[in-house]
Amino acid sequence: MRQDAAIGTVRTLPVMKVIIQGKQMRLSAGIKNYAQEHVVAQLERFYDNEAAELRVELGDARGSKGGPDKECHLTLRMPGARTIQIEESTQDPYASLDVAGDRLVRAAKKEIERMRRPTGRHKYRPLATVVAEGGVPAGLVEDLPNGRSTGAAPRRRANGAAARNRKPRR
Repeated sequence: MRQDAAIGTVRTLPVMKVIIQGKQMRLSAGIKNYAQEHVVAQLERFYDNEAAELRVELGDARGSKGGPDKECHLTLRMPGARTIQIEESTQDPYASLDVAGDRLVRAAKKEIERMRRPTGRHKYRPLATVVAEGGVPAGLVEDLPNGRSTGAAPRRRANGAAARNRKPRR
């Protein structure tokens, strides 16, 4: 739920599904709040879809053996995009959350830009080619101040490098 400052009322807006859980360790309310503030809130600033799911898993990888053993796994599932998985290990679970959260935000922004980019290739078709193929009446181009008369368009080879490397037919 979010509070609308102008009206002073509380209203519910669609938010992504967030799962915060521990692996081989109990998570305190403090670390859950830290994950909510430093990972979830940063993602919601630029991406908030009710069909998206963010899974935060904190765990003790090596138990009592020592070493960098506090692991943080972040998985973000966005509809219409790739699933992003980030993994980070440090001594401190808060540091693992910070580093993994920063990496997740960068990867999510990159993926959102990829989603917004047009996917189809447009056929390169200059106006003279269209005229020569009969798509536009020829008189329109010649009537322009800089218009030139166009003959038949030269036929282009499919792939220049492939055509040069091909063996001649016998």
